[in-house]
Amino acid sequence: MIGKVRIYDGPLFVLAAIATGVGLVFIFDAGYARSLLLGNGAIPREFRTQLMFVPVALLAGALASRIGSDTWRTFSKLLWVATLVALVAPMMPGIGIERNGAHRWIGIGPFEVQPAEFAKLAAIVYLAGVFAGRPRWPAKTPRFKTRAQYFDSVVVPKTMRMLPAIWVLLAVVLIETEPDLGTAAVVAATAFAMFVAGGASRKTLLVGGLLAVVGVGVLVAQQPYRIDRILVHRDRWSAKNLDDTAYQTVQSEMAMATGGLVGVGIGAGRAKHVLPAATTDFVTATVFEEFGLAGALAVIALIGAFVMRLLVLAPRAATPFGSLVLVGVASWIGIQSCVNIMMANGMLPAIGIPLPFVSSGGSSLVALWLAVGICQSMLAPQVAKEGKVAAGRHRWRNRRTRLSRA
Repeated sequence: MIGKVRIYDGPLFVLAAIATGVGLVFIFDAGYARSLLLGNGAIPREFRTQLMFVPVALLAGALASRIGSDTWRTFSKLLWVATLVALVAPMMPGIGIERNGAHRWIGIGPFEVQPAEFAKLAAIVYLAGVFAGRPRWPAKTPRFKTRAQYFDSVVVPKTMRMLPAIWVLLAVVLIETEPDLGTAAVVAATAFAMFVAGGASRKTLLVGGLLAVVGVGVLVAQQPYRIDRILVHRDRWSAKNLDDTAYQTVQSEMAMATGGLVGVGIGAGRAKHVLPAATTDFVTATVFEEFGLAGALAVIALIGAFVMRLLVLAPRAATPFGSLVLVGVASWIGIQSCVNIMMANGMLPAIGIPLPFVSSGGSSLVALWLAVGICQSMLAPQVAKEGKVAAGRHRWRNRRTRLSRA
Protein backbone atom coordinates (compact mmCIF):
# COMPACT_ATOMS: atom_id res chain seq x y z
CA MET A 1 0.00 0.00 0.00
CA ILE A 2 1.48 3.36 -1.02
CA GLY A 3 0.37 6.38 0.99
CA LYS A 4 -3.35 7.11 0.94
CA VAL A 5 -3.71 5.56 -2.52
CA ARG A 6 -3.91 1.81 -2.17
CA ILE A 7 -1.53 0.34 -4.71
CA TYR A 8 -1.05 -3.34 -4.00
CA ASP A 9 0.65 -4.05 -7.31
CA GLY A 10 3.06 -1.37 -8.51
CA PRO A 11 3.73 -2.86 -11.99
CA LEU A 12 0.02 -2.84 -12.82
CA PHE A 13 -0.24 0.84 -11.87
CA VAL A 14 2.94 1.77 -13.75
CA LEU A 15 1.83 -0.03 -16.93
CA ALA A 16 -1.52 1.81 -16.87
CA ALA A 17 0.24 5.14 -16.27
CA ILE A 18 2.69 4.60 -19.15
CA ALA A 19 -0.14 3.54 -21.48
CA THR A 20 -2.07 6.71 -20.55
CA GLY A 21 1.01 8.86 -21.28
CA VAL A 22 1.59 7.10 -24.59
CA GLY A 23 -2.05 7.72 -25.44
CA LEU A 24 -1.69 11.46 -24.83
CA VAL A 25 1.30 11.58 -27.20
CA PHE A 26 -0.56 9.83 -30.01
CA ILE A 27 -3.76 11.81 -29.50
CA PHE A 28 -1.78 15.03 -29.90
CA ASP A 29 0.14 13.64 -32.87
CA ALA A 30 -2.98 12.36 -34.64
CA GLY A 31 -5.04 15.47 -33.95
CA TYR A 32 -2.87 18.57 -34.37
CA ALA A 33 -3.00 18.63 -38.19
CA ARG A 34 -6.81 18.86 -38.29
CA SER A 35 -6.80 21.36 -35.45
CA LEU A 36 -4.50 23.65 -37.44
CA LEU A 37 -6.63 23.18 -40.56
CA LEU A 38 -9.76 24.25 -38.65
CA GLY A 39 -7.96 27.28 -37.21
CA ASN A 40 -8.08 26.01 -33.63
CA GLY A 41 -4.35 26.20 -32.98
CA ALA A 42 -1.75 23.47 -32.72
CA ILE A 43 -3.25 21.86 -29.62
CA PRO A 44 -6.15 19.63 -30.72
CA ARG A 45 -9.43 19.69 -28.82
CA GLU A 46 -9.25 15.94 -28.27
CA PHE A 47 -5.89 16.34 -26.51
CA ARG A 48 -7.18 19.11 -24.21
CA THR A 49 -10.25 17.04 -23.34
CA GLN A 50 -8.18 13.93 -22.66
CA LEU A 51 -5.77 15.93 -20.51
CA MET A 52 -8.72 17.33 -18.54
CA PHE A 53 -10.01 13.81 -17.87
CA VAL A 54 -6.64 12.44 -16.68
CA PRO A 55 -6.92 13.81 -13.09
CA VAL A 56 -10.58 12.76 -12.99
CA ALA A 57 -9.59 9.24 -14.04
CA LEU A 58 -6.76 9.06 -11.50
CA LEU A 59 -9.06 10.30 -8.72
CA ALA A 60 -11.72 7.76 -9.70
CA GLY A 61 -9.13 4.98 -9.64
CA ALA A 62 -7.80 6.11 -6.26
CA LEU A 63 -11.30 6.16 -4.74
CA ALA A 64 -12.12 2.76 -6.24
CA SER A 65 -8.97 1.27 -4.75
CA ARG A 66 -10.06 2.35 -1.26
CA ILE A 67 -13.35 0.45 -1.44
CA GLY A 68 -12.98 -3.07 -0.15
CA SER A 69 -13.58 -6.21 -2.17
CA ASP A 70 -16.51 -7.23 0.03
CA THR A 71 -18.19 -3.86 -0.52
CA TRP A 72 -17.83 -4.11 -4.29
CA ARG A 73 -19.42 -7.58 -4.17
CA THR A 74 -22.23 -6.50 -1.84
CA PHE A 75 -23.23 -3.63 -4.12
CA SER A 76 -22.53 -5.39 -7.45
CA LYS A 77 -26.24 -5.93 -8.21
CA LEU A 78 -27.13 -2.37 -7.28
CA LEU A 79 -24.28 -1.15 -9.50
CA TRP A 80 -25.75 -3.10 -12.40
CA VAL A 81 -29.24 -1.65 -11.84
CA ALA A 82 -27.72 1.85 -11.85
CA THR A 83 -25.89 0.98 -15.08
CA LEU A 84 -29.12 -0.07 -16.81
CA VAL A 85 -30.75 3.20 -15.76
CA ALA A 86 -27.71 5.15 -17.02
CA LEU A 87 -27.91 3.37 -20.39
CA VAL A 88 -31.47 4.65 -20.81
CA ALA A 89 -30.51 8.24 -19.91
CA PRO A 90 -28.88 9.17 -23.29
CA MET A 91 -32.24 8.63 -24.99
CA MET A 92 -34.14 10.88 -22.58
CA PRO A 93 -34.88 14.45 -23.73
CA GLY A 94 -33.07 17.09 -21.69
CA ILE A 95 -30.46 14.63 -20.42
CA GLY A 96 -29.15 12.82 -23.46
CA ILE A 97 -26.97 14.43 -26.11
CA GLU A 98 -27.54 13.60 -29.77
CA ARG A 99 -24.61 13.75 -32.15
CA ASN A 100 -24.62 12.59 -35.78
CA GLY A 101 -27.80 10.65 -35.14
CA ALA A 102 -26.34 8.77 -32.15
CA HIS A 103 -27.63 9.04 -28.57
CA ARG A 104 -24.60 7.89 -26.58
CA TRP A 105 -23.81 10.74 -24.18
CA ILE A 106 -25.27 12.55 -21.21
CA GLY A 107 -24.13 16.01 -20.13
CA ILE A 108 -22.92 16.78 -16.63
CA GLY A 109 -21.76 20.41 -16.48
CA PRO A 110 -18.77 20.85 -18.81
CA PHE A 111 -18.33 17.06 -18.92
CA GLU A 112 -19.96 14.67 -21.32
CA VAL A 113 -20.19 11.07 -20.18
CA GLN A 114 -20.77 7.96 -22.28
CA PRO A 115 -22.49 5.44 -19.96
CA ALA A 116 -21.83 2.51 -22.30
CA GLU A 117 -18.08 2.75 -21.56
CA PHE A 118 -18.79 2.16 -17.86
CA ALA A 119 -21.18 -0.70 -18.67
CA LYS A 120 -18.17 -2.82 -19.68
CA LEU A 121 -16.72 -2.60 -16.17
CA ALA A 122 -20.10 -2.81 -14.44
CA ALA A 123 -20.89 -6.06 -16.28
CA ILE A 124 -17.62 -7.54 -15.01
CA VAL A 125 -18.29 -6.59 -11.38
CA TYR A 126 -21.91 -7.77 -11.59
CA LEU A 127 -21.09 -11.15 -13.13
CA ALA A 128 -18.15 -11.66 -10.75
CA GLY A 129 -20.59 -11.17 -7.88
CA VAL A 130 -22.96 -13.70 -9.48
CA PHE A 131 -20.39 -16.42 -10.10
CA ALA A 132 -18.32 -16.03 -6.92
CA GLY A 133 -19.59 -18.68 -4.56
CA ARG A 134 -22.25 -20.00 -6.92
CA PRO A 135 -22.35 -23.82 -6.70
CA ARG A 136 -21.79 -25.73 -9.91
CA TRP A 137 -24.80 -27.37 -11.53
CA PRO A 138 -24.63 -31.13 -10.90
CA ALA A 139 -23.28 -33.13 -13.83
CA LYS A 140 -26.09 -35.67 -13.44
CA THR A 141 -29.60 -34.91 -12.26
CA PRO A 142 -31.75 -37.62 -10.70
CA ARG A 143 -34.82 -39.02 -12.41
CA PHE A 144 -38.01 -37.38 -11.22
CA LYS A 145 -41.28 -39.23 -10.85
CA THR A 146 -43.50 -36.32 -11.81
CA ARG A 147 -43.24 -33.33 -14.13
CA ALA A 148 -43.94 -31.09 -11.18
CA GLN A 149 -40.82 -32.35 -9.42
CA TYR A 150 -38.77 -31.85 -12.59
CA PHE A 151 -40.17 -28.34 -13.00
CA ASP A 152 -39.40 -27.38 -9.39
CA SER A 153 -35.97 -29.03 -9.27
CA VAL A 154 -34.62 -28.30 -12.76
CA VAL A 155 -36.63 -25.80 -14.81
CA VAL A 156 -37.06 -23.12 -12.13
CA PRO A 157 -33.45 -23.24 -10.80
CA LYS A 158 -32.08 -23.28 -14.38
CA THR A 159 -34.20 -20.26 -15.28
CA MET A 160 -32.98 -18.38 -12.20
CA ARG A 161 -29.38 -19.14 -13.15
CA MET A 162 -30.02 -17.69 -16.61
CA LEU A 163 -31.31 -14.36 -15.29
CA PRO A 164 -27.84 -12.68 -15.17
CA ALA A 165 -27.39 -13.44 -18.88
CA ILE A 166 -30.77 -11.87 -19.60
CA TRP A 167 -29.88 -8.70 -17.66
CA VAL A 168 -26.59 -8.38 -19.55
CA LEU A 169 -28.42 -9.00 -22.82
CA LEU A 170 -30.75 -6.13 -21.93
CA ALA A 171 -27.74 -3.83 -21.57
CA VAL A 172 -26.35 -5.04 -24.91
CA VAL A 173 -29.65 -4.22 -26.62
CA LEU A 174 -29.80 -0.76 -25.00
CA ILE A 175 -26.25 0.04 -26.16
CA GLU A 176 -26.96 -1.20 -29.67
CA THR A 177 -30.05 1.00 -29.79
CA GLU A 178 -27.97 4.16 -29.25
CA PRO A 179 -26.65 2.93 -31.84
CA ASP A 180 -23.22 1.58 -30.83
CA LEU A 181 -22.86 -1.99 -32.08
CA GLY A 182 -19.10 -2.05 -31.42
CA THR A 183 -19.40 -1.31 -27.69
CA ALA A 184 -22.38 -3.67 -27.42
CA ALA A 185 -20.25 -6.43 -28.97
CA VAL A 186 -17.41 -5.78 -26.50
CA VAL A 187 -19.83 -6.00 -23.54
CA ALA A 188 -21.29 -9.24 -24.91
CA ALA A 189 -17.87 -10.79 -25.59
CA THR A 190 -16.55 -9.78 -22.15
CA ALA A 191 -19.66 -11.22 -20.50
CA PHE A 192 -19.12 -14.48 -22.40
CA ALA A 193 -15.55 -14.59 -21.06
CA MET A 194 -16.93 -14.09 -17.56
CA PHE A 195 -19.30 -17.04 -18.04
CA VAL A 196 -16.32 -19.18 -19.07
CA ALA A 197 -14.26 -18.02 -16.07
CA GLY A 198 -17.30 -18.41 -13.80
CA GLY A 199 -17.56 -22.13 -14.56
CA ALA A 200 -20.62 -22.25 -16.84
CA SER A 201 -21.10 -25.70 -18.38
CA ARG A 202 -20.08 -26.43 -21.98
CA LYS A 203 -23.72 -26.94 -22.91
CA THR A 204 -24.63 -23.53 -21.53
CA LEU A 205 -21.70 -21.88 -23.32
CA LEU A 206 -22.60 -23.59 -26.60
CA VAL A 207 -26.24 -22.54 -26.41
CA GLY A 208 -25.26 -19.02 -25.33
CA GLY A 209 -22.73 -18.74 -28.16
CA LEU A 210 -25.27 -19.83 -30.77
CA LEU A 211 -27.86 -17.40 -29.43
CA ALA A 212 -25.23 -14.63 -29.50
CA VAL A 213 -24.41 -15.35 -33.16
CA VAL A 214 -28.10 -15.25 -34.05
CA GLY A 215 -28.56 -12.06 -32.02
CA VAL A 216 -25.66 -10.29 -33.73
CA GLY A 217 -27.10 -11.29 -37.10
CA VAL A 218 -30.47 -9.80 -36.18
CA LEU A 219 -28.90 -6.57 -34.90
CA VAL A 220 -26.79 -6.17 -38.03
CA ALA A 221 -29.78 -6.82 -40.27
CA GLN A 222 -31.72 -3.99 -38.60
CA GLN A 223 -29.40 -1.34 -40.06
CA PRO A 224 -28.79 -1.44 -43.85
CA TYR A 225 -25.48 0.46 -43.54
CA ARG A 226 -24.05 -2.35 -41.40
CA ILE A 227 -24.92 -4.94 -44.04
CA ASP A 228 -23.34 -2.73 -46.72
CA ARG A 229 -20.18 -2.34 -44.64
CA ILE A 230 -19.82 -6.10 -44.25
CA LEU A 231 -20.66 -6.90 -47.87
CA VAL A 232 -18.23 -4.39 -49.38
CA HIS A 233 -15.41 -5.16 -46.95
CA ARG A 234 -14.07 -8.01 -49.04
CA ASP A 235 -14.22 -5.81 -52.15
CA ARG A 236 -13.06 -2.64 -50.39
CA TRP A 237 -10.19 -1.97 -52.79
CA SER A 238 -12.48 -1.69 -55.84
CA ALA A 239 -12.82 1.78 -57.34
CA LYS A 240 -16.48 2.14 -56.31
CA ASN A 241 -15.74 1.45 -52.62
CA LEU A 242 -12.41 3.22 -52.10
CA ASP A 243 -13.97 6.59 -51.40
CA ASP A 244 -17.25 5.35 -49.99
CA THR A 245 -18.13 2.71 -47.38
CA ALA A 246 -14.60 1.28 -47.14
CA TYR A 247 -12.83 4.66 -47.04
CA GLN A 248 -11.55 4.56 -43.44
CA THR A 249 -10.39 0.96 -43.57
CA VAL A 250 -8.56 1.45 -46.88
CA GLN A 251 -6.83 4.64 -45.68
CA SER A 252 -5.79 2.88 -42.48
CA GLU A 253 -4.34 -0.09 -44.37
CA MET A 254 -2.39 2.25 -46.66
CA ALA A 255 -0.98 4.08 -43.64
CA MET A 256 0.10 0.83 -41.97
CA ALA A 257 1.78 -0.37 -45.16
CA THR A 258 3.54 2.98 -45.63
CA GLY A 259 5.02 2.81 -42.15
CA GLY A 260 7.06 -0.28 -42.93
CA LEU A 261 9.40 -1.49 -40.21
CA VAL A 262 10.40 1.77 -38.50
CA GLY A 263 7.82 4.30 -39.77
CA VAL A 264 7.98 7.59 -41.62
CA GLY A 265 8.75 9.60 -38.46
CA ILE A 266 6.67 11.38 -35.87
CA GLY A 267 4.46 14.07 -37.39
CA ALA A 268 5.20 12.98 -40.97
CA GLY A 269 2.23 10.65 -41.38
CA ARG A 270 -0.60 11.10 -43.87
CA ALA A 271 -3.40 9.20 -42.14
CA LYS A 272 -4.18 11.96 -39.65
CA HIS A 273 -4.91 14.33 -42.54
CA VAL A 274 -7.51 12.10 -44.18
CA LEU A 275 -9.09 9.88 -41.50
CA PRO A 276 -12.23 11.30 -39.80
CA ALA A 277 -11.59 9.24 -36.63
CA ALA A 278 -7.81 9.77 -36.50
CA THR A 279 -7.63 10.23 -32.71
CA THR A 280 -10.25 7.65 -31.74
CA ASP A 281 -11.01 4.39 -33.55
CA PHE A 282 -8.16 4.71 -36.05
CA VAL A 283 -5.36 6.11 -33.89
CA THR A 284 -3.66 2.76 -34.53
CA ALA A 285 -3.12 3.80 -38.15
CA THR A 286 -0.97 6.76 -37.08
CA VAL A 287 0.99 4.54 -34.66
CA PHE A 288 1.86 2.09 -37.45
CA GLU A 289 2.50 4.77 -40.06
CA GLU A 290 4.81 7.03 -38.07
CA PHE A 291 6.54 4.46 -35.84
CA GLY A 292 6.37 1.44 -38.10
CA LEU A 293 5.88 -2.16 -37.11
CA ALA A 294 8.52 -1.82 -34.39
CA GLY A 295 6.75 1.09 -32.68
CA ALA A 296 3.32 -0.51 -33.03
CA LEU A 297 4.56 -3.76 -31.52
CA ALA A 298 5.93 -1.76 -28.58
CA VAL A 299 2.47 -0.24 -27.96
CA ILE A 300 0.79 -3.64 -28.36
CA ALA A 301 3.35 -5.18 -25.98
CA LEU A 302 2.58 -2.47 -23.41
CA ILE A 303 -1.14 -3.23 -23.46
CA GLY A 304 -0.40 -6.95 -23.65
CA ALA A 305 1.81 -6.71 -20.56
CA PHE A 306 -1.06 -5.00 -18.70
CA VAL A 307 -3.43 -7.82 -19.68
CA MET A 308 -0.91 -10.55 -18.80
CA ARG A 309 -0.21 -8.90 -15.45
CA LEU A 310 -3.92 -9.08 -14.60
CA LEU A 311 -4.06 -12.76 -15.54
CA VAL A 312 -0.95 -13.51 -13.47
CA LEU A 313 -2.40 -11.65 -10.49
CA ALA A 314 -5.88 -13.22 -10.73
CA PRO A 315 -5.00 -16.39 -8.74
CA ARG A 316 -3.41 -14.19 -6.06
CA ALA A 317 -6.57 -12.19 -5.38
CA ALA A 318 -7.86 -12.50 -1.84
CA THR A 319 -11.27 -13.85 -2.88
CA PRO A 320 -12.85 -15.75 -5.81
CA PHE A 321 -14.79 -12.56 -6.53
CA GLY A 322 -11.50 -10.68 -6.89
CA SER A 323 -10.04 -13.32 -9.19
CA LEU A 324 -13.06 -13.11 -11.47
CA VAL A 325 -12.86 -9.31 -11.59
CA LEU A 326 -9.20 -9.41 -12.64
CA VAL A 327 -9.89 -12.03 -15.32
CA GLY A 328 -12.86 -9.98 -16.54
CA VAL A 329 -10.88 -6.75 -16.85
CA ALA A 330 -8.08 -8.62 -18.66
CA SER A 331 -10.65 -10.11 -21.06
CA TRP A 332 -12.26 -6.72 -21.70
CA ILE A 333 -9.02 -4.91 -22.52
CA GLY A 334 -7.61 -7.86 -24.46
CA ILE A 335 -10.73 -8.32 -26.59
CA GLN A 336 -11.13 -4.59 -27.28
CA SER A 337 -7.46 -4.18 -28.23
CA CYS A 338 -7.53 -7.14 -30.62
CA VAL A 339 -10.72 -5.92 -32.31
CA ASN A 340 -9.31 -2.38 -32.72
CA ILE A 341 -6.10 -3.63 -34.32
CA MET A 342 -7.96 -6.10 -36.56
CA MET A 343 -10.28 -3.27 -37.61
CA ALA A 344 -7.34 -0.96 -38.39
CA ASN A 345 -5.49 -3.53 -40.50
CA GLY A 346 -8.56 -4.53 -42.48
CA MET A 347 -9.21 -7.96 -40.99
CA LEU A 348 -12.59 -6.69 -39.73
CA PRO A 349 -14.96 -4.00 -41.04
CA ALA A 350 -14.94 -0.68 -39.19
CA ILE A 351 -17.21 -1.06 -36.14
CA GLY A 352 -16.06 1.83 -33.95
CA ILE A 353 -13.87 0.32 -31.22
CA PRO A 354 -11.18 2.51 -29.55
CA LEU A 355 -7.75 1.22 -28.48
CA PRO A 356 -7.73 1.12 -24.63
CA PHE A 357 -5.66 3.89 -22.98
CA VAL A 358 -4.42 5.16 -26.39
CA SER A 359 -7.52 6.41 -28.24
CA SER A 360 -9.10 9.68 -27.14
CA GLY A 361 -12.24 9.48 -25.00
CA GLY A 362 -12.74 10.80 -21.48
CA SER A 363 -15.37 8.26 -20.45
CA SER A 364 -13.20 5.41 -21.69
CA LEU A 365 -10.19 6.71 -19.76
CA VAL A 366 -12.15 7.13 -16.51
CA ALA A 367 -13.67 3.65 -16.88
CA LEU A 368 -10.23 2.14 -17.47
CA TRP A 369 -8.74 3.80 -14.38
CA LEU A 370 -11.78 2.78 -12.34
CA ALA A 371 -10.94 -0.76 -13.41
CA VAL A 372 -7.32 -0.26 -12.35
CA GLY A 373 -8.48 0.97 -8.94
CA ILE A 374 -10.95 -1.90 -8.46
CA CYS A 375 -8.27 -4.44 -9.44
CA GLN A 376 -5.94 -2.91 -6.85
CA SER A 377 -8.73 -3.27 -4.27
CA MET A 378 -9.14 -6.95 -5.18
CA LEU A 379 -5.45 -7.50 -4.42
CA ALA A 380 -5.69 -6.21 -0.85
CA PRO A 381 -4.33 -8.99 1.41
CA GLN A 382 -7.03 -10.71 3.42
CA VAL A 383 -4.55 -10.99 6.29
CA ALA A 384 -4.21 -7.22 6.39
CA LYS A 385 -7.99 -6.88 6.71
CA GLU A 386 -8.12 -9.37 9.56
CA GLY A 387 -5.23 -7.59 11.21
CA LYS A 388 -7.06 -4.30 10.87
CA VAL A 389 -10.16 -5.76 12.50
CA ALA A 390 -8.08 -7.27 15.26
CA ALA A 391 -6.31 -3.95 15.79
CA GLY A 392 -9.69 -2.23 15.98
CA ARG A 393 -10.86 -4.69 18.62
CA HIS A 394 -7.61 -4.23 20.48
CA ARG A 395 -8.05 -0.46 20.50
CA TRP A 396 -11.62 -0.91 21.70
CA ARG A 397 -10.48 -3.14 24.54
CA ASN A 398 -7.83 -0.58 25.49
CA ARG A 399 -10.40 2.19 25.46
CA ARG A 400 -12.75 0.20 27.65
CA THR A 401 -9.94 -0.51 30.07
CA ARG A 402 -9.01 3.14 30.35
CA LEU A 403 -12.64 4.14 30.93
CA SER A 404 -12.95 1.49 33.63
CA ARG A 405 -9.91 2.79 35.39
CA ALA A 406 -11.30 6.32 35.29
